[in-house]
Amino acid sequence: MKAKLLTVVASMAILTGCATSVKPDTVKAANGSSVDILSVPALADLNKNRIADNKLREVTPTHAATGMGLAVLGALTGNINSGDFDKENYKGNTIDALTNPTDAWFTPKAKQNISQWLAANANGYTYKQPLYIGHATWALIYNDATAADPSYQLKYKVIFYKRPEGGNIFSAFTVAECSPTPVEAKLSDWRMNNYAKVSTETEKYMNSCLLELNNQLLRLLKK
Repeated sequence: MKAKLLTVVASMAILTGCATSVKPDTVKAANGSSVDILSVPALADLNKNRIADNKLREVTPTHAATGMGLAVLGALTGNINSGDFDKENYKGNTIDALTNPTDAWFTPKAKQNISQWLAANANGYTYKQPLYIGHATWALIYNDATAADPSYQLKYKVIFYKRPEGGNIFSAFTVAECSPTPVEAKLSDWRMNNYAKVSTETEKYMNSCLLELNNQLLRLLKK
């Protein structure tokens, strides 16, 4: 029982620790409206139990064949389901030189959009609950393990979530996510010029997700 309790505590720390260690940035509008924004690794339980990709993750057929770890929360706690053994969930290799650009590129632009939305819609309201921008998936994942030279899809996902204004720490989040249709290319093309194609396509993904965030703000920032 004691060991099980420790496992639960450890998993909760993983789920909540990142969010609480990041200082919120208050976005304000000229009409006095404001909301706190936290740019964080997305909670695993909002991301199909997957641990957020803080850096580019590269998954090759070799990782599936040799079982080189899982990028799911259960892999850390020992509570692994059969569905976890999917190529989307393999830990693969981390490309340390490439940090997930959501925090540095997407979030500043999102804050500008949110400020404009507040000016047009919030009527001077100060939000009590913060809005989270959670980077989730950023990975190159092989398409066909049987191919001699398989293609790879660049996967990207960002998750937006916020508790209702009248809620508390136990309230369910209102959640929206953006996961653009993956672009596919050979791994050699993705790796060329220090992964230049990855950067270019990811920027396109993030521009698309800015539009999706705009579409979701009325629901996320409901008073």
